[in-house]
Amino acid sequence: MREALSISITLILLMAAATVLCASCAAQAASENITIIDSAGREVEIPYPANKVVLLTADNCELAVVLDARDKVVGVEKSAPGYAEIGEMFGKAANAGGSQEPDFEKIADLNPDVVLGYKSSLENGVADELKGMGIPFVVCECNRIQTFEKDVELMGRILGKEDNAKEFLAFHNSIMDLIAERTRSISSDQRTSLYLTGGGTTFGKDGGIEPYLSAVGAKSIGSELPGESSVTVDPEWVLDQDPQVIVHWITSSKIKPTPEPLIEVKESYSNDPVLNMTTAVKDGRVHVIGWCLFKGLRFSIGLLYWAKWCHPELFQDIDPEEYNREYVKKFLGIDLENVWAQ
Repeated sequence: MREALSISITLILLMAAATVLCASCAAQAASENITIIDSAGREVEIPYPANKVVLLTADNCELAVVLDARDKVVGVEKSAPGYAEIGEMFGKAANAGGSQEPDFEKIADLNPDVVLGYKSSLENGVADELKGMGIPFVVCECNRIQTFEKDVELMGRILGKEDNAKEFLAFHNSIMDLIAERTRSISSDQRTSLYLTGGGTTFGKDGGIEPYLSAVGAKSIGSELPGESSVTVDPEWVLDQDPQVIVHWITSSKIKPTPEPLIEVKESYSNDPVLNMTTAVKDGRVHVIGWCLFKGLRFSIGLLYWAKWCHPELFQDIDPEEYNREYVKKFLGIDLENVWAQ
């Protein structure tokens, strides 16, 4: 009897010890730190997975929705409420200030596991300030074709949403593959000349836009101009270059359920006494597109628009809006109501 009782007590003690050990292991796993390489090539140690994040870019905010991680976002860039289609989704997230001038006091109150933002934040001291507060800063931009896939994978890993990131990239790459397949036979001398502008400016040779243009069989009329993304040009210069197509981008905050904002921009070219003499205007090949479809998270869909505008004969059976509609429904969980391109 005593032996049986002794065995029972021993088993109970062993089970209790195992329970404590498992709880300890679980706590250790929950607080595990990992070292990642961010988009700037920096080694950053962060908690994994991050459960509280502050996002200082529009594209990271949208990607959080795509990755089904909106509940982990405790703070967003101050313009987030105005983002087309996703702004209202961050109603519970705090205003963390601007991407280049964040509200450090608010971020300290939020006590996030990590803050994600632009590479430029390294240059203006944002990352150093956050480091002094004990908060890691990770460069993850999700808005450049050169590093896009790595950025999406990086944010998926940070948030513990690796499978969601893979699903989104599969959609993204299917569009990029479609474009590549249909434009691969376009020779350099067949590339459509394009004036890419936000109004009175264009991209210079250091603007990083060449990979986008190359993907759709186009060439920029500003490709030889010194400068980056805001090279000022006058209408006479544009006329002298005589682009075949004009693509004018507007901020996503101007995107509405009606096409009026886009039509207004298109009409400004027809009403301009100089620009209306360009081949693009005379042939009715002036187009307007929202920023998110230009260099934002959905740039593959934007490139599909560009490809069709530059080579309509190769994409006559393709409706880029249908891809945007699918994206919005599948990854944002809403129906497409806004007009993003015209």
